[in-house]
Amino acid sequence: MRNPMECFILPVSQREITRGIDEQGASAMKRFKLRYLLLALPVSLALICAGLYAQFGSYAPAAPKDLSTGTPTPFRPATVTPFQVGPTGTPTATDTMLPPLPTVTPTPSGGAPAWAPFAGPMHPASTPIPTPAEEITQGEDTLNIALLGIDKSVTAGSYRTDAIMILSLDRDRKSAVLISFPRDLYVYIPVYGMQRINAAFLQGQELHYPGGRFGLFADTMKYNFGLRVDHYALMNFQGFKDMVDALDGIDVNASRPLTDFRLGYGNYTIPAGVTHMDGTTALWYSRARYTTSDFDRERRQQEVILAIAQRLMDLRAIANFPGFFNIFMKYFESDLTLDMLTPYLELAGSVSPSSLQRYRITAPDGCSNWTTPEGGMVLLPKYDAIRAMLEAALLG
Repeated sequence: MRNPMECFILPVSQREITRGIDEQGASAMKRFKLRYLLLALPVSLALICAGLYAQFGSYAPAAPKDLSTGTPTPFRPATVTPFQVGPTGTPTATDTMLPPLPTVTPTPSGGAPAWAPFAGPMHPASTPIPTPAEEITQGEDTLNIALLGIDKSVTAGSYRTDAIMILSLDRDRKSAVLISFPRDLYVYIPVYGMQRINAAFLQGQELHYPGGRFGLFADTMKYNFGLRVDHYALMNFQGFKDMVDALDGIDVNASRPLTDFRLGYGNYTIPAGVTHMDGTTALWYSRARYTTSDFDRERRQQEVILAIAQRLMDLRAIANFPGFFNIFMKYFESDLTLDMLTPYLELAGSVSPSSLQRYRITAPDGCSNWTTPEGGMVLLPKYDAIRAMLEAALLG
């Protein structure tokens, strides 16, 4: 029986790529070589990000138990101190922890409920439900795209967005910013209640939320972080290996060495520095999970993304931006159109893969580990620290 996911495999060969170069000529190459970077980044992100957690089973959130008696929780606000640059060069935030808050589910008390104007929860909460965050005001010439990776098996009817990134393009600032959100952040999902952030997209469909899956995901990001999300791109990992092989491999610059189990090899090592990878190796490098954490996989994912974008630029292979867009739109789900992206092509002249600003929410700076009363292992956001990071990333 044919695998239903075979439709994701990218039928682009090295010969087809190089043939495009011969047909267009040197002048066309110069005109377009910078412009296709803009689309290369979100496409590459959407292709790779789903592979991070494919070895885990599908997850559908169960309704929380009825907690009639509150229990203490380490859900704490944070007092933020200025940003510091860590050893990897990634901006992070430090914070001072305050005493725990009691477990309280906000309820109306004569006035507007604490979650207004968003919908209230269906289920009781095992941590305090935060009030809606103040929206981060960005300029009119910004475009925020959610890049979502899914782990959807052939038999599972539901799936989770196990990789969540926001690509923010700002024409005024001439900048491109990439922000990673851990899948296990325990946040308020309007209508549903407190749950992992990777459940928002699925619940939007199951709850028939206005705007569907993306509508609830966008409102979840706005509610918890004040972050406006305009569009999305959703991708499974099935076509990733073939895409990298069609590019004749990629050169990944690993910021630190990795030794982890690889099927057929045993313990396999990628040293620090530049390593040429085929599709299978690049996917393994992005997904390896036995000796590292989710946070480290986010770092490696971003390294692979940059390598793909750089390879596309080095090939100077796509002389027709609309044609490139139409090819890749066949392999992922998105509400983006060519007209939406065209005004941002000018950014390609000032943004290179190496100048892409990258941010990640990591522990203990931006979140802390916690086990819910139901036994779920989650990450509690440190909202003040995350807010400071987002403002630094998006507003400069």
